[in-house]
Amino acid sequence: MIQRPALHVLGCAPASGNPGEPCSGYLVSAGGSRVLLDCGPGVLSSLLARDAAPLDAIVLSHLHFDHVADLIPLGYAHVFGLASEWKPPALYAPPGGEARLTALCEASGHGGNHLTECGLTLAEYEPGSALAIGEAQLTFRELIHPGVSHAIRVEAGGGALVYSGDTAVTPALGEHATGADVLLSEATALPSSPVHLPAGQAGRMAREAGCKALVLTHLDVRERAAALRQAREAFGGPVQAAIPGLRVAA
Repeated sequence: MIQRPALHVLGCAPASGNPGEPCSGYLVSAGGSRVLLDCGPGVLSSLLARDAAPLDAIVLSHLHFDHVADLIPLGYAHVFGLASEWKPPALYAPPGGEARLTALCEASGHGGNHLTECGLTLAEYEPGSALAIGEAQLTFRELIHPGVSHAIRVEAGGGALVYSGDTAVTPALGEHATGADVLLSEATALPSSPVHLPAGQAGRMAREAGCKALVLTHLDVRERAAALRQAREAFGGPVQAAIPGLRVAA
């Protein structure tokens, strides 16, 4: 039987950080593969502490620092560190990602080819095409966020998990999340934002898309309770806040 997607939250903090919480990093096991969605600051240490095993792939929703920064230490982990006996994963970035990640590596002082020299294979995915990783199939949808962000849908074994990346309000996310077992959605308790998704809107969209469960992430810890309340009122189904260590099966 093909494994349905299962989520393990490694990091969930927004760009401003939360006490004791890494930024965005979500381990999805699906179809026999382990896929890390985003790799923000602190995610590598969380992986090694909570779920230490080789990754098959890392897939990036977008290229903001709070979603990609731990790629630098992850490369070294495969050369010198606790992951040195593991096969390095494939790394998939959105269009333009190879140049942006090269610039990040250069800015970090480790050379533009740091990731490939550490054994990772780097490629750009096509937002309009499916990406197969083992028995899992990933599809993408461009959303609204500075520099462009993509929702990622992971399907395997008849189950579906959708990760929003970062986005403002847009019907495209609901369309991509239609019928998902789990929607992992960024959210804010603020009633409106030009670049992020209000929690009430996330709940409403999840309900209209027919999602079975909603997990809110990328939240300032001070907003968590209010965001959960807003999303639950709008969704009417189970809503949880992403915290490191949370596991949810599709």
